[in-house]
Amino acid sequence: MSHGYGKESHAINEGIKGGDAGKLKSNQDVRKYAQGVYKESGLTNAQIKSRMAQKDAGHIIAKNCGGKDSASNYMWEDRHNNRAHGDDPITKAEMKKAGRL
Repeated sequence: MSHGYGKESHAINEGIKGGDAGKLKSNQDVRKYAQGVYKESGLTNAQIKSRMAQKDAGHIIAKNCGGKDSASNYMWEDRHNNRAHGDDPITKAEMKKAGRL
């Protein structure tokens, strides 16, 4: 089941795209950044925990297909979608839906 993208996920992806998130050298860096955005947006700890469980730091181009651990290749995405596309690159339509384009 897809949980979609709300304003906080869009803000996270905008921060990744715009450089506000920094270099992001690992999935854990992306998760820490996302958690901080959720906290700054006023979500409760329970809401943050729920959102973190529903999302992944996805690679736009999978690492085993030549993608890098870098902000330019990360996207905060729905966990189900991340698992579903596997090694396929994230589509432009999905990136747009998530606020990454």
